[in-house]
Amino acid sequence: MKNNRYSLLNEANIDLDEYKKEDFNDIEKESLKKNIRKSIKKSRKQNVGRKVIAAAAIIAVLVGMSFGNAGVYALSKVNLLSESISSFLGIERNLEDYNTVINKSVTDNGVTVKLNEVVLDDNELLISTDISSDRILKDNDTWNGVMTLYINNKKVKLTGAGGGMEKIDNNTTQAVIGYDLDSIKDMDLSGDLNIKIVYSKMMVNYTDDINGTWKFEFKTNGDRLKIDTKTVNLGYGFNIENGDKYILEKYTDNALGQKIYGRIINNSTERGTYAILLKGYDDLGNKVIFDLTKGTKDEFLLKYENVLVGNMSEKASKLILTPYAVKMPEEGGEEPKFDEYKKVGDEFTINIK
Repeated sequence: MKNNRYSLLNEANIDLDEYKKEDFNDIEKESLKKNIRKSIKKSRKQNVGRKVIAAAAIIAVLVGMSFGNAGVYALSKVNLLSESISSFLGIERNLEDYNTVINKSVTDNGVTVKLNEVVLDDNELLISTDISSDRILKDNDTWNGVMTLYINNKKVKLTGAGGGMEKIDNNTTQAVIGYDLDSIKDMDLSGDLNIKIVYSKMMVNYTDDINGTWKFEFKTNGDRLKIDTKTVNLGYGFNIENGDKYILEKYTDNALGQKIYGRIINNSTERGTYAILLKGYDDLGNKVIFDLTKGTKDEFLLKYENVLVGNMSEKASKLILTPYAVKMPEEGGEEPKFDEYKKVGDEFTINIK
């Protein structure tokens, strides 16, 4: 069975006034990560796999915060009242050529689900929704739904999901969640796809079940985004302390951001789960972080972390990175601190142009 490790954040309340400097030092980064980790504890049981990586692919909570990347990016640009995936994720690139706007609402048992838009990014389907009812949500309350996905009339086994959700008024939760489609690697995802999304249950903070049917059917197409995705082959490897070898295979860049895909050669009989990240800078001197957002025993995915360091500069031509790793605690253990990640490989360069 695959051991997917995908972080799903909601209910984060973070005082951001203290984070206003151009650059984060290690203490500030650790303080932010501690707050983020506290906010994901309630959502752990919804994640697939034994471990949850507190990866900073965490969005939607950092509003009014300005820092990083030579001042060119401010998280005050994140607009939680916008139904746009790009605004929600703090992405400065335009997604109009790639998204499918649904803008349809379904109400059942007093709960309304509005499907705003979707974007198909290779093996990930990003879905933007608003969920609301007459119920008054408390400060940390958010709506959560149980979803079944069908593509071309085939039920898709959802093995992981990551993204963010936030209460935008006293009755409404807005979310952008990316659903992992790795379980259907053998399916042709080119051309127009018939999508059916069915929510069968709504909850507040994963309790107080409200059963019903909220169904949406539409077509989407990911061909244009795939064509406009830049790919750089890598082939760089490093070993972690348990003997496993991690190989970075390719770097991709498109309107949704930057990713690094890799595979793992398992040489260890040691039990345990490791988190990895890449950090460094670009050729303009801007900080760069790629954080682990998904992994199995055989492969992993790192995503560029625009929350901590801002969107990647389009003028950059090189990324100079170093790999770090940390062993994750057993179930219920304290999350590792930022400075507990240890260097596990040499600095390397990706020519992104």
